[in-house]
Amino acid sequence: MNVEPESLEALIAEFAGLPGIGQKTARRLAYHVLTRPKSDVERFAENLTNAIEKVHPCPKCHAFTDQDVCPTCTGRAGAKSLCVVEKSSDIIPFERSGIFKGLYFVLGGVLSPLDGIGPEHLHLPQLVARIKEEGIEELVLALGSSPEADSTALMIDRMLAGVNVKRTRLARGIPMGSDLEFVDEVTMLRAFEGRVSL
Repeated sequence: MNVEPESLEALIAEFAGLPGIGQKTARRLAYHVLTRPKSDVERFAENLTNAIEKVHPCPKCHAFTDQDVCPTCTGRAGAKSLCVVEKSSDIIPFERSGIFKGLYFVLGGVLSPLDGIGPEHLHLPQLVARIKEEGIEELVLALGSSPEADSTALMIDRMLAGVNVKRTRLARGIPMGSDLEFVDEVTMLRAFEGRVSL
């Protein structure tokens, strides 16, 4: 016999569906929500709804924004360096540390055949088009240090054969298999400063 109401079970299942949230943490979050004042929970739900309705990928770089074009693309128009990241949240460590003043491009993932993610699932054609159209001079591949990221970097390098753009990757120093959003500023700075040509 289950002692938790069906609606509570559904809430726990929703939290458990989030990345990095296990069943115990999901249960703890659900119970925490139930102990909050109703106004706090309503504000949380409203902010969640607003984010879903207003935030969308930038048409130029695919980073999340609530404007027609993101502030980085508009404010740094004309920059000749483009940093390619896997997901929108990977931009945050660069901006927080202030080490990169160029443009960004969110690839939308990395190649992962076991997960069914092939080249057609990534924004590869848009990346190549942007490099050519905007006369990008340096492409910084900041895709992490997993085997999937390495395969993706190699594919991008091959796609850009014959295109006059300097291609670099972040230096090693970022822990294997880690997400960029969890890397501290010092490690990010060292990895960025030690980037090497492909």
